Amino acid sequence: MTDLRVRNAETAASLVLDIGGEDYYDRVYGCWQGKNAGGTLGTPLEKAFGEDEPFDVWWYPELKEGGLPNDDLEMQLAWLKAAEEVGPELTARDMAGYWLDHIGYNFDEYGLSKGNLRLGLEPPVSGSHNNWFIDCMGSPIRSEIWACIAPGAPRIAARLAIQDAICDHAGGEGVNGEVFNAAVESAAFVVQDRQTLIDIGLSYIPRASASAKAVRAVLDAHRAGLGWKAAREAVRRATPHYVAQYSPINLGFQVIGLLYGDDFGDGICKTVNCGYDTDSSGAAIGSYLGILYGSRRLPAKWVQPLGDTIATNESWGGVKHLSDSIRPVPQTLDELVRRIRVVADRVLRHHRLLDPSGRLTQTEADLYADKDFADELAASNAVVTVPGRTIEVKINYHGSPVLHPDRERTVTTELINHREEALDVTAELALPAGWATVPARSMTLLPGDSIALDWQLPSVPRALIDNSNRLRLDLRVEGRPTPAPVPFVLVGGVAQQLSQVQPLTGSVSSALTDPFPAEELAADGSRPGEWQQRSVAGHDAELASVLTGPGVLYLRTYLQSPDARRVRLGVDASIANRVWLNNVPIATVEEGRPVRPSLNASSGPMQTVQLEQGWNELLIKLVRGDDHDGPVDCFILMSSDDRLRAVQYDVGRTRLPEDDASAEATGTSG
Repeated sequence: MTDLRVRNAETAASLVLDIGGEDYYDRVYGCWQGKNAGGTLGTPLEKAFGEDEPFDVWWYPELKEGGLPNDDLEMQLAWLKAAEEVGPELTARDMAGYWLDHIGYNFDEYGLSKGNLRLGLEPPVSGSHNNWFIDCMGSPIRSEIWACIAPGAPRIAARLAIQDAICDHAGGEGVNGEVFNAAVESAAFVVQDRQTLIDIGLSYIPRASASAKAVRAVLDAHRAGLGWKAAREAVRRATPHYVAQYSPINLGFQVIGLLYGDDFGDGICKTVNCGYDTDSSGAAIGSYLGILYGSRRLPAKWVQPLGDTIATNESWGGVKHLSDSIRPVPQTLDELVRRIRVVADRVLRHHRLLDPSGRLTQTEADLYADKDFADELAASNAVVTVPGRTIEVKINYHGSPVLHPDRERTVTTELINHREEALDVTAELALPAGWATVPARSMTLLPGDSIALDWQLPSVPRALIDNSNRLRLDLRVEGRPTPAPVPFVLVGGVAQQLSQVQPLTGSVSSALTDPFPAEELAADGSRPGEWQQRSVAGHDAELASVLTGPGVLYLRTYLQSPDARRVRLGVDASIANRVWLNNVPIATVEEGRPVRPSLNASSGPMQTVQLEQGWNELLIKLVRGDDHDGPVDCFILMSSDDRLRAVQYDVGRTRLPEDDASAEATGTSG
């Protein structure tokens, strides 16, 4: 190595990396070559659900120049733009705009979190609310850009990874997975020992997390002399899950490739042969090894067939405005590496880690998480931060941004004074039309001081609750320019009606086909029987405590569409069900299955249907048999009827038709 060296000192060994040197360029280039190779190897093998048996694949199942387009790599091209345009202090709040500008597809957590952004929620709440996939692989696959712009500086790379991950995985194992990957990959620029790299990565994630348990399962198997297939089973036992994209399992499989791989090809193949999210885990281990080996030491047989060009899904809109923007993304790996080098120099200089000649000097101790990191990681999932030069505002939803009808709720705004003098502040919360007002607050904020304001919101009737309810915090500072207003939203709870549970007197099959009184629709739109009105947080129908034993339950909800449109609509349930839209049967599922409530599901529960302008009744019949174990899962999903599968955030879910009269009476309709 010419630019990376380890030298002995009296206090500790120093690790030195020249950002302008050949070694750094070689390792960054190797990172992306490795990611391309591993992703291309694994992409044809990826499935939605994990399988018991490993694969036996030792060469590319499908090969084309540039590799196969993959979200693992192309999304990070947009993140490079963000780092170039925003700078070293890039935050999740900044990244939200790049999500909406550049990410078209809506795979799993991507679609759910983007739907939250379009409702007006900001990170981290955009990543946690109504998102079944927070423990999945959508963010761990995006770690390389942070490692490459903060090489040899895992504390910086991991903090940037947090800002990325909380956009669509806040509070979940997906955050831990991206943080672990970013730390390992950043450290790999200056450390070659693989056990040390794993220890560094583990220092950044909670010991009790499933991600850490999966990694330790591999370490224990390796120390015990077990083979890679036995290590795979150890991971599956330590962190079992049926969904292939579950992050902890795949993190363990990546570590299998790192510890058990005899060389680059063997490492990526062993990880991919573990199965599950094969394109993502294959791309990640390819990046690990690409940084460790550097481009010059990667086998030509694996990297030369892929070439230097970067393949993306821009042609059909999977990603957008990458090549036609003011700052087009790189088209080749060489251009990518050169632009990353510029950003890395800027980031490391910002953090005062480069000497005048452009060299980074670290000790091994500097690579481990510092004492504040765990608290920062935990806090990152809790509040929305709105920076300000005079007053910074933190918005705490206390676990959920949902407003249910006829219930009081609390939102807390913390005000932090960043000036050198005391500030006399008046805070006023502006609420939507028709809502009861809350009194303004006045206070004095000392320099560096903060105060938490608990806003007790009076209950709001269902007729006045929208999908997105926009509030605004207005601040007035005596003798100072007026700070910018701070808008934020509460999302409305989804209105439902539940029938009484009917006994199951025959088979599940007969109960599905035999009509019950609830299936009779009267001329006035009513249905027989007693119906409980309720409100739930999102796609989850929240039936675990409702249908606890054998029986038949009807769920009724309404879709209020602003126009006539075709959508994909479905019910993903763990028990048998039948679905009607506007009293017309659209789907019957005779056997339940483990749910995977994704907007982009290409098979299973989703059906293409026509919504009418205005009210559309959705009626769901759920039948639980004697043999069903565990709680009932039921999710109601709706997306656009095109390849992108976008969430229909503007179709009303919060009201019932009877609320129209109530809204008109208060003068707030429309």
